[in-house]
Amino acid sequence: MKWLKVGAVVFMSVAFTTLAIDAADTLSGSKSTLLGQLISTESSACPDGMLAVPVAQSFDCVDEYEATASPDCPYPQPNNTQQSSSNISNPDCKSISEKDEIPWRFVTREQAATACLRSGKRLITSAEWHLIAAGTPDTKVCNIESSGAKPSGENELCKSAVGVKDTIGNVWEWTSDDVIEGKYQGREVPESGYVAQVDSGGFPTMTNNTASGLFFEDYFWSEREGAYGVLRGGFYGSKSDAGMYSTHAQTLPTVSGTAIGFRCVI
Repeated sequence: MKWLKVGAVVFMSVAFTTLAIDAADTLSGSKSTLLGQLISTESSACPDGMLAVPVAQSFDCVDEYEATASPDCPYPQPNNTQQSSSNISNPDCKSISEKDEIPWRFVTREQAATACLRSGKRLITSAEWHLIAAGTPDTKVCNIESSGAKPSGENELCKSAVGVKDTIGNVWEWTSDDVIEGKYQGREVPESGYVAQVDSGGFPTMTNNTASGLFFEDYFWSEREGAYGVLRGGFYGSKSDAGMYSTHAQTLPTVSGTAIGFRCVI
């Protein structure tokens, strides 16, 4: 009996020690232990300004708000191409996701990708963008009929099913995809027109001369010759052409302007 008692004490001591280690791991963010995994199941592991997307297979977290230049950047709110270039030339400058800030505009696709990488993230793909934009309500609640970009998250109604703000309107958002010589992922893209059919990533596969209510009257821009980037969502002046199927595959990746921004994932 004495040895049984000693064994029980040793067992309980080891158990409490294990629990203490698990608790410490949990508090420090470790998911290496079973207890840590169980306790952290309900909490988000995403950095500030990002949202977890459990249904996504290729990423874990997405910027809740359109990307903004960090305070370490020479120009936290660049107003032209030169200012964005100065930002990218500074190794301490990166992108952040923060409410009530004007999106980082006047940025090329590669500059956007660099800003994401410096934040430990990457530029979103077109299919990933479609996933996080799904469920955004009637686009009239978004910034699609104004004279300029507004602070991201200003309108709480313009959010997707997973809670991402301003995917529709405000500014076009760069994705990491390419359309080269009229082909996207090996297949020919349709001519410019109203979206009539899409693939599983929300990229248009058919267009029509008349607007389709099935695709919210969204529009697709394409070009048969040349190499182009892919922009999604529309901007503040797109009106009814903006939407989760609105796709611009007619913009050179080196283009930057007042109506183009971006968003990152990890």
